[in-house]
Formats: sequence, structure tokens, C-alpha cells
Amino acid sequence: MHSVLAEPRRRAGFVLPFVVVATALVAVLALAAISTIWRGYRASRLAANGVRAQFAGDEGVALQLDAWPAETLAAVSPGTTLLTRLTTAVGDSVRVRLTRTQPLVAWVTADVVLGPLGTPGLVRRHVTRALFLEPPPLPIVGALTAIGTVHGQDPTTIDGRDRADATDACGALRDTLSLASIAAAALVGAPAGTWTVPSPMLTLADTATVRAAFDRAWISVIARSPVRASDSIPHSLAPLPGWHTLLLDGASVALQAPSRWRGLLAVSGDLVVTGRLEVEGVLLVRGRLDARGAALRVRGALLVASLGNRNVELGDQTLVQYDRCAVQLALATIAVPRATPFSLWYSALH
Repeated sequence: MHSVLAEPRRRAGFVLPFVVVATALVAVLALAAISTIWRGYRASRLAANGVRAQFAGDEGVALQLDAWPAETLAAVSPGTTLLTRLTTAVGDSVRVRLTRTQPLVAWVTADVVLGPLGTPGLVRRHVTRALFLEPPPLPIVGALTAIGTVHGQDPTTIDGRDRADATDACGALRDTLSLASIAAAALVGAPAGTWTVPSPMLTLADTATVRAAFDRAWISVIARSPVRASDSIPHSLAPLPGWHTLLLDGASVALQAPSRWRGLLAVSGDLVVTGRLEVEGVLLVRGRLDARGAALRVRGALLVASLGNRNVELGDQTLVQYDRCAVQLALATIAVPRATPFSLWYSALH
């Protein structure tokens, strides 16, 4: 009788656990690789969107400087913020804010918010630049600066002391800087009476240099000022809200009725005042000034170039009070933005 040896039973599924473990490991590694790649993609997209937002903010500042709203900005009081919205070349929207913290200093701020372009959230950039508003370098060295001979009589009053008070456009708490009361080639009392010369008085010995400086600045004045021709000049000037610039163009301009102006009032020729003229800011006369029969009131500065006639004739009702704040606010109407002397560009990352 033959004994039959039983064959050992094969254990089915012995390799299956290793296959499952290997598959799980491969899946884990694949998921880790995919997650790493996705995180890298998101990080690169976030960085790219951040750069795009930064460029959009810089471009928004540049666009605002290119379209500088000198008249609009100067018309509002210091501390007021103007809001505009610009669009970059690639279509990004930029909100721009303009705030003047001093008559000749402004801050431009660009805010950019980009949507989730392949990123989990919004991208924000905030760019701020400090600017100096550079006006034409008019040779204002006194409350009254005249490239000629000034005629006056008591009680003609010229005061170069810069005094801040409660009615000052910049507020009472501000720095002051006084100038000479009169800077002219000579002073002459009117034949009708004597004139107590105000002090201090500055004699312009080198009038050629002062005139050359005036001529250079005058080019910018006429280029940046709205012009009203002589045939359309009214006998009076109506006051406007805020600070503005105006150039009265004509060989001779006559103001007869009571007139008021706040800002820069420039006359390309002679100015004859026979009524009452009040100017808060700068009165700029390129030709001859005749105010003998007028009540002339200037709070700021008076500059007469005396082109063609070296006589500046003031009346006994002339009052010129120097105001540095009013002068700067008036010059801001024809100023252009410059980065110097600040050279400051600040960008906050969010």
C-alpha cells in the first residue's frame, strides 16, 4: 500500500499587502508632488500678481503726475483730499488720492487691489510719493518788488512783516518769514505830499539781473495761466471760490469798478486801477502800475516789472501786507510737481 504525501497548500494573497503598501506610498508621493507643484504655482502667481499690483501703483502715480490738476488742486484748501480713478495700460484700476499738506507740498497715493487671479485671495499695494510743487522762480524779495522807481505819499502803507492770524488761509499756527517792505530801484515821494518810507527797504542795485529772472519766470506764467484778452476784460473781476490764476492780456488794462481776486493775477501790459482792487495772493504787473486814484489792497505780494515805464505810482489808499502763506497758495496755481528735494517713494505691502 502506497502512502501518498500531501502537497503543502499554497497561501493565496501573500504578495497583495506589499502591492497595497507600494501603491499607497506611490499615491502619497504623487499627492505630495502635486501639492508641492500646486503650492509653487500659487506662490509664483501670488508673486506675479504682487509685482503687477506694484507696477500698477507706480503707473498710477506716473499717470497722475502726467495729468497734474494744478488749478483743481490749488483751488481747495490745504488738507483737502482729491480722489480720482485711473486705468493702467493693461486694464488695472488704480485709485489715486491727492492731498496737499502745505501750500507747496503734496502727497500722491495710489491704491491697487487685484482679484484672485490664480491666487487664494486679493493682492493689495499702497504706493505713496511726496512731491514739491515748484512754481516759476519769480523774484519776489519784498512785499512790493519793483524794477523801477516807486512813487507814494502818506498814508501809503507797505508792510513786509509776515504775520499769521486767525483769518490766515494756512491757519494761525504756522511758520513765518518776513521780507523787506519795499525792494525797488528808488523811492520818491509824490508831489502832493511827503511819504514816510517804510523800513526795511531793499535797494535793487542790479536791476538787470532781477529783470532777467523775471523774464525767465514770465514764460512759465503765461504758459500755465488762463488768458483773458484785452477786448474781453471787464471793468471789474468777480471773485471765484478757491485760489486761481488769471492772465489779463493787453497793452493796457483798466480796472474801474470794485474788483477782488484770490490767487495769482498777472497783467501782461500796463495796469491802471481807478476803483477798488483787492488781491489776496500775488499781483503781477509786467508793465506800468498806476494806482494813484484807486484803493489798492494786496495781502500777499506785489511785483511790478515796469517794462517800458520805470515808474510805479501808488495812491494814498494803497495797502500792501506781505503774507507768505497767501503768496505760496497763489503760486501753487501755476506750480508743477517735482520729486526733489524729497526723493521719497514709499510702498506698503499688504
